Amino acid sequence: MDRVKIAFVASGGAARGLAHLGVLRACEELGLLPEIFVGTSAGAIVGAMYGQDIPLDVLLDGYRLPWRRRHQGPRLHLGTFAGAPTRRELFDPGHLLSGLLSIRKFERYLRMHLPFNSFRRLAKPVFVTAVDVDTAERVVFGPGHNEDTPISEAVAASCCVPGLFRPIRIGGRYYVDGEVARTLSADVAVDAGANVVIISNIYRPQRALDEKRSIARRGAGGVLRQSLSILLTEKERRGVELLTRRFPHVTFIDIAPDLGRYSYVNRFAARPLIVRGYSTALRALAAAKERGTFDRLLPPDSLRGLRSVS
Repeated sequence: MDRVKIAFVASGGAARGLAHLGVLRACEELGLLPEIFVGTSAGAIVGAMYGQDIPLDVLLDGYRLPWRRRHQGPRLHLGTFAGAPTRRELFDPGHLLSGLLSIRKFERYLRMHLPFNSFRRLAKPVFVTAVDVDTAERVVFGPGHNEDTPISEAVAASCCVPGLFRPIRIGGRYYVDGEVARTLSADVAVDAGANVVIISNIYRPQRALDEKRSIARRGAGGVLRQSLSILLTEKERRGVELLTRRFPHVTFIDIAPDLGRYSYVNRFAARPLIVRGYSTALRALAAAKERGTFDRLLPPDSLRGLRSVS
C-alpha cells in the first residue's frame, strides 16, 4: 500500500485568506500534516511561510491585539503592500500606468522575514503560481519549475492583482496574480506526488434567499464580491471535477468556508475568518473520515476526535 502523502492547496482572497490558517489548525489537531504546499496569491503567502515550518501560532500571533502578542513574527497589513514607484517604474511611463501601486515593497518585506528565500533550500516542496501577462500562461515557481527565482519574488508575482498592482518584472518577464489563469493549481500537487489533496478555497458564494436582504441591495461592493466568488468557485469546481477523473487514485477534499460579508481588506476580522475556516475544515474532514479516507492514516485517538465532530 502506498504511503499517504498530503498536499495543501490554497486559493487567494487577500485578507479573507486568513481562513487558510483555520484550515491548517484543523489539520494539525487531527494529525494531518501536509508535505506539499501549493498556493496562489494569499494562499502563496500561507504556503511560503507555513511550508517553511514557521509555527502556526506565530502566524496567528500577527493578527492578535498588540498587548496579546507573544511572538516576533511576520505582521502583514495594508502598509506592507502599498509601495511607491521604483526607480525603474518611474522611467517607464507605460509600466507606471499599468497599476496603482508597486508590489516591490511587499517583496522586500518577504525577503527580510522568510527563513529561506530559495526554493532549493526548503525541506518541504512549496509551489507558487503566477501568470505571464504577455503569454497569458500560468507559470509555476518551485522545485522543478523556475526554482531559481527567489521565493519573495514568486510570492509577490502571485499576489500582483491586476489594476491594483503593476505587473512585477522577474528576469525580463512581467507577472500578475496567479488566479487570473486558475483559482487553484491542484494538478501541481498531484504531479509532486500527493495522493490526498486538501483544498482550501475561500470563494464560496453567499446564499441570500430573503428578498429583503438580497445581495443586490448591499451596494456595488457586495454584488462585486458575490460575482467574483461565483466566477472563481465555478472555475475551481470544474477544475476539481476534471482532476478527479484524470487522477482517480487521488483523494481531493474541498474545504470552502462561508465567510459571509467579510471584506477582502478587513484584516481586523481575523478571528471570525480563522474560526470559520477551522470549523468548516473539521466538518469536511469528518465527512472524509466517514468515507474511510483516513482509516490507514490517522491514529485511533484522532479518529475518535473526528467522530465527535460528525
